[in-house]
Amino acid sequence: MKKSGTNLTSEQQIRLVNGASFFGTAAITEKNILRLQLLDGGTGINFEQLFGDILSKNGKGGIGSDALRNVLENFYTPSELTDEESKNLYDWIYKQLEEIIPDMTAPGCYPPGILLGATWNPEVIYAVGTALGQEARAYGINILLGTPNVNLHRDIRNGRLFEGYSEDPCLISKLAPSLVKGVQSEGVAANVKHFAANNQETNRMNINEYISERALHELYFPGFEACVKEGVATVMSAYNQINGIPCTENKTLLTDILRNEWGFDGVVMSDWNAVYHPAEAVNAGNDLAMPGPIAPDKLTAALNDGTLNPKALEASSDRMIRLASEYALPADGSIDTNMTDKAAYDAAAEGIILLKNNGVLPLENTADIALYGKYADNLLTCGEGSAGIHTNRNISFYRALSERFNSVNHDMKTDDTDTFIYVYSLPGQEGNDLADISIPQNTVDEMSQLLDYADSNNIKKILVLNVSAPVAFTELEKRFDAVFCIFLPGMQGANALADCLCGKINPSGKLPLTWPERAEDMPTYLSFPGDGMQVHYGEGIFVGYRWYDARKIKPLYPFGHGLSYTEFEISRLEAKNETFTDSVDIIAEVVNKGEKAGKTVVQIYVSDRLSSLTKPVRELKAFKKIYLEPKEKKTLTFTLKKSDFESYDPNLKMKTMEEGYYDISAGLSSRDLHACCSVYADVESPYSYGGSTSIKTIYENPKLKAVLKDFFEQMQYPWSVVLTSYEYTSQDTLELIMNQVESSENDRQILYKKLKSVKKH
Repeated sequence: MKKSGTNLTSEQQIRLVNGASFFGTAAITEKNILRLQLLDGGTGINFEQLFGDILSKNGKGGIGSDALRNVLENFYTPSELTDEESKNLYDWIYKQLEEIIPDMTAPGCYPPGILLGATWNPEVIYAVGTALGQEARAYGINILLGTPNVNLHRDIRNGRLFEGYSEDPCLISKLAPSLVKGVQSEGVAANVKHFAANNQETNRMNINEYISERALHELYFPGFEACVKEGVATVMSAYNQINGIPCTENKTLLTDILRNEWGFDGVVMSDWNAVYHPAEAVNAGNDLAMPGPIAPDKLTAALNDGTLNPKALEASSDRMIRLASEYALPADGSIDTNMTDKAAYDAAAEGIILLKNNGVLPLENTADIALYGKYADNLLTCGEGSAGIHTNRNISFYRALSERFNSVNHDMKTDDTDTFIYVYSLPGQEGNDLADISIPQNTVDEMSQLLDYADSNNIKKILVLNVSAPVAFTELEKRFDAVFCIFLPGMQGANALADCLCGKINPSGKLPLTWPERAEDMPTYLSFPGDGMQVHYGEGIFVGYRWYDARKIKPLYPFGHGLSYTEFEISRLEAKNETFTDSVDIIAEVVNKGEKAGKTVVQIYVSDRLSSLTKPVRELKAFKKIYLEPKEKKTLTFTLKKSDFESYDPNLKMKTMEEGYYDISAGLSSRDLHACCSVYADVESPYSYGGSTSIKTIYENPKLKAVLKDFFEQMQYPWSVVLTSYEYTSQDTLELIMNQVESSENDRQILYKKLKSVKKH
């Protein structure tokens, strides 16, 4: 018999919707409902959380003790532990862990969202998801949190920017669901977070964000909707408020949109300690409050006094039962390190971005390299906080270089040195936003002195940006011969970067966000992180390249930018049908003009020539990453659907496509556009010329004005009515004017039909 919340007592239902441990749900043993083990996350198994939860379940405290910190830091080098408390704790945890995964294979460290976004390749992201899912199963994790984090890159100072995929909703929506599919293919529940608009760490607990309805629907929701459509099992609700309502209590968000509009039928869980009012959260559609243990008192009292809807409680417990029945699987204790290492390597290899190259790359294997930077020997592979990974599987960059080149040392002032590599590293951390995007002055001074010496001695100068977010470095950039951005590349990042440097890998990563010259150019410069507990998203839909294009601001590197060791060209772009109603096929011809094989990303942007709504100059709507041999040419077909031409109208409370001409551009970045064609959307929309059109619009359009004037003269209506309206009340609708001249309904329809026949240019 299928288990249901109706078969449970209210006390059992309340146990199910409240976390039982810091990363575990309640088991209802008398009903054969199993416990679910939750854990971060999207870059690998978080040992701090896992060990803390093991301790918590066994009544031995939890996360945060000095002894646990010591054990984490020295887990793979236990001989370094000196005090008895830490040694004993290590022995105890080791035994607990050995029961779960007997061979004690360390978890992997995988690239975070920002580098996965830079791959522009759903296939490698699926492989990472599969690797994450396999390791989660091995460690007995049933729900892997943050798989994926799809919060938009609103401001690059966000401390968790590295976890998100992009500033663009199209790129997020076409990539992030692949991680969901990969994780769940291994029998582990994926978890998309944080719903919604969790875009800063400053005052993240209950910060009130004022966001326009249009921006929510066009920018901040699509990544979540795409993951829901792909079948994600769980959604995490966010800490913040949106327009005065906490996300965990927002019924419009969690029920009307997520469930009723998008069709989500899984579990909504809160971020940790994000449930501020338990009954309101359950009523709104938040199924699971985390972390535990949570006493039942508040929900019990709310149920008794009528503030907790018993049907909402039952629905939430039903969803928890279904989730446990599908995903409460035992640990299988097995990790295929060859497969998981390859997934990490492929993602890093396809995500590493060559930002600049004046011809010095790739390097010959005879190169004698001088390596500098705090993390030059061992790169920053992951962020801190819930994305932090403890593993012994990271590859040393120094070792990777040494295996590929003649010599590597830490002193440029030798007779043999011909190449200087500086690794600049910038950590990213949950709970802490960046104060600015500048490189510290002492680091600038160090780099400048090294560059002076390299210039004087004709040494090649290469900069590696091992960063959690873009940095301002325009003047330094001019002095380096080549610049790589590797973000936080995971455990195989050093191997992938070394292979890019020697030419074994031809770089193909593309920026998933705009890289500004300075912080002052950013659309959110004056509205991040807000004032006190409020922040206004005043930039609206103009985030990232949408802002830079509209304001005609030149970034240091545009969205979608990334170089190769060969040269690609989009030589032709055309539409199969110039006029369409529901969809249109766009054909692009791409050629590799160079002498090396490689991959590039063909990016398709849509521009609306004449729009009733304010729109960006162009928007990414499709892309494909392709491989081409030298001189090879390929023809690609992109199908653009009606939804790719729609915008959200807050007055109509819906997305709609306006009739008219649209320009389609194909390029290798948002600023490197190679070819263009045009299509006409032949539809009727709420913006079609007719009775609701303003006199201003008609009077200032010569064709519309001529149609209206001819009609007024034919029907002998006074033209002075139109002139007076245009002079004093130009926003009057044509319907209002037709009422004033007492036209018949038949005459109006004849006029409106004539107006609708005028094409929008």
